Amino acid sequence: MPPRLPGDRPVVMRSLPWNRRTLGLALLALTLLLGLLILGTPAASRLTSGSTWHRGPAGYSAWYEALEQQGVAVQRWQRPVSELLTRLEDNFQNDDEAPAVTLIQDEGPAPADTLLVVLPGFIEEPDLPALLPWVPEWVEAGHRLVVLGVKTPATAAPFSQTLASEAGPVQIDTRRRSSIGFAPAIVLRDDYGAVVWQESLAGGQFTVAATPHLGANAYRNQPGNFALLTALVTEAGGRVWVDEYVHGYRDEEAIAAEIGGSWVDYLARTPLVILVAQVLAVSLLALLAYNRRLGQRRALPQATLDNSQAYIQALAGVLHKAGSHDFVVQTLGQAERLRLQKSLGLGPTPLPIEQLQAAWNAQLGRPATDLAAILYPTPPQGERQLRDWLKRLQSLQPLTQETLADHE
Repeated sequence: MPPRLPGDRPVVMRSLPWNRRTLGLALLALTLLLGLLILGTPAASRLTSGSTWHRGPAGYSAWYEALEQQGVAVQRWQRPVSELLTRLEDNFQNDDEAPAVTLIQDEGPAPADTLLVVLPGFIEEPDLPALLPWVPEWVEAGHRLVVLGVKTPATAAPFSQTLASEAGPVQIDTRRRSSIGFAPAIVLRDDYGAVVWQESLAGGQFTVAATPHLGANAYRNQPGNFALLTALVTEAGGRVWVDEYVHGYRDEEAIAAEIGGSWVDYLARTPLVILVAQVLAVSLLALLAYNRRLGQRRALPQATLDNSQAYIQALAGVLHKAGSHDFVVQTLGQAERLRLQKSLGLGPTPLPIEQLQAAWNAQLGRPATDLAAILYPTPPQGERQLRDWLKRLQSLQPLTQETLADHE
């Protein structure tokens, strides 16, 4: 970069406005993504809590795998339970319509099916009908139901303790207990109340637990927890079903029935706010990807190098370092004297300073200025005196420009 003349203003380099705009859009997109992650992750985590697909501490994947290894007929159900009821009823009717055969020994009725529902969190018992509206129909059909996570009042019981059961010691981490007083119906209890109990509902059996984590992965090293839950769901001897629909899992047919099989159905069912947010997000990502404003990107024009200006700046730097104040005063004084002569109409030929002073004084409205003191000053001894002289010399330029305009 060429050196600057004394008194020149420093050049400030500024970034292009588009660079600041790109940075702002990038920060906005990052903030939006972080907000979606912060708001969406806890909700998704709560919903999958208790799922047999979930391998975290609150999931039931370890218990489900242990059940399969024991040879228990267990199956995940990812559709509404009402459809499971219809399926079981159809199977029962088909069995009744089958041709009769003579059996040596009457095996009795088929064992009842058991449905396990692990709630994604503590749910009040009065709120269960809204979440599980099919419960009465399921129990009335002769099936068994096990629900884990029904919210009960908190007691003074220790938060973490091991309780004895017929299946072995069971680790419990909750202070919630039920005050049910029917001893034969209580499966697991302590001095503060029941943790697991059975109720009669619509003539069938309804097993309830005050904790949604009875057989969670966090208790895989507590064999009593898995054994107790296994005993609860296999007591009837029939097939075991695990409700995954309550945790948000859907099979392809259920998804097609809920939101439709095409993107048109999806748009028809999606709220307008979500659609607008998606369009804005896609547009923002497209702008950031292509780095364009409202059209094609245009390159900045290349700066043209001015050799004369570069030479002047280089010479000024050399004179400044050498301290040649007298040379600067002589050169600039002569140039300003010729400019002053031309503005007064005296031509380019150098004239005596007295004649130039007389012509200057003859101009109407001109202040009394000693041109000799300005054009031929005493050589300045320092940079400060040089700056003061440059200011006095520059004060003549507006006057000479006005005179040139009058002549034109």
